[in-house]
Amino acid sequence: MPSSPADPDSLVPSGPGDLTFQKRLEESQWWSPEQMVDLQRRQLAHLVAHAHGTVPLHRQRIKDAVLDPSRPLDLEEWRRLPPLTRRDIQRAGNALSSTKVPSAHGKVITTKTSGSTGTPVMVRGTIFDAMIGKAFSLRHFLWHPYDFSGKLASIRRVKGERYEYPHGLTQSRWDDTATFPFMTGPAVTLSISASIADQAEWLARQDPDYLLTYPSNLRFLAKHCREHGITLPHLEHVITMGEVLNPEARQECGRAWDAPVIDVYSAQEVGIIALQCPISERHHVQSERIFVEVVDDEGVPCGPGQTGRVLVTPLHNYAMPLLRYELGDYAEVGEPCPCGRGLPVLSRILGRERNALLVAPTGERYWPAFGSRKLTELAPIVQHQFVQKSLERIEARLVTERPLTPSEERSLRIYIETSLPHRFAVSFAYCDEIPRNASGKFENFVCEVTV
Repeated sequence: MPSSPADPDSLVPSGPGDLTFQKRLEESQWWSPEQMVDLQRRQLAHLVAHAHGTVPLHRQRIKDAVLDPSRPLDLEEWRRLPPLTRRDIQRAGNALSSTKVPSAHGKVITTKTSGSTGTPVMVRGTIFDAMIGKAFSLRHFLWHPYDFSGKLASIRRVKGERYEYPHGLTQSRWDDTATFPFMTGPAVTLSISASIADQAEWLARQDPDYLLTYPSNLRFLAKHCREHGITLPHLEHVITMGEVLNPEARQECGRAWDAPVIDVYSAQEVGIIALQCPISERHHVQSERIFVEVVDDEGVPCGPGQTGRVLVTPLHNYAMPLLRYELGDYAEVGEPCPCGRGLPVLSRILGRERNALLVAPTGERYWPAFGSRKLTELAPIVQHQFVQKSLERIEARLVTERPLTPSEERSLRIYIETSLPHRFAVSFAYCDEIPRNASGKFENFVCEVTV
């Protein structure tokens, strides 16, 4: 069995598209759980020391938790550190940013999340951390059977007229050379704003080998294709990301195209969290880049078969360390995987799932994209949820920092109305908090229409 490296920095890429790093990942996936935890403890200790020395908010949090950053990290002591919430990030401002990012980590990159839990946040990262993220994206493709000369189609949230139906965007390769440091086939991309019927027509024209999209979109897209006899003769499998993949989406994909689904568990603010195992539908936590905890309501780590809240700590983000960040997801801890990999297992992942697509008066279905970042620019919105009450009416449920002015309400109404594929009446409902559903999930869009 390969031994773990003496220095945590030995398990990082030396540059974009570092295939030598992929070889090291090929070894580390087979480490024992004890070896991986040892590596993570040392990586966390480096990160805590950096956060204590350069991040004002964390300095106080670490002090309050009685953590000594000069000593080796003890995981029981680590758990005294309270989880960091989305609301904490919203309130922190610059107090959560490092005042001295290591120069070797490169330029600082700012990302505004789309607010899949209804609470958008702004997160800073570095070129170095992004480079590591690309390496783990490639790991997904190397774990599973891809013919890299094939055509990859994506239907996702992208901006710009060049992505719009009927043509979408065609490129000569799947992604940049930092992600794929070798030749690939072509890639085609369509904006998720297209109706399900238009997506199906576009997809039939493209006839791809692989399709990447969101789970809830896949469910309705596959159902539409099955009901209308639209086949994809070259489709090998589908990749899903960005939401929970439920069994119904897998089943619809199999019924429509006889194609399996390979899922990537990720979040915009932290990147890839877990990848689907090559031999099962369970997920392996990507422990070389992220420390994942699943805890119960008392903060106690869950064991196999238990479900709890997901806390994540990206191990290489030194621009804005997210120590014990609470995603808002729930997951079930799994038993060790028969594949032999020592990476932790998540049997099920819950949270951030849309229960339906928006239904237009014509009966067409659309992915609802309300532009969470723009909403927060127009008004001081902390959390939001859109509910389709009928074929004519959308209710916007809002948690705000203060009462909105008539001008802010008017601007919001105009923006929401123009973001919708058809004209809906928009009403506002103000709340102190928007609760989760009975499964413990938060949905930023809910459709109450039965068609």
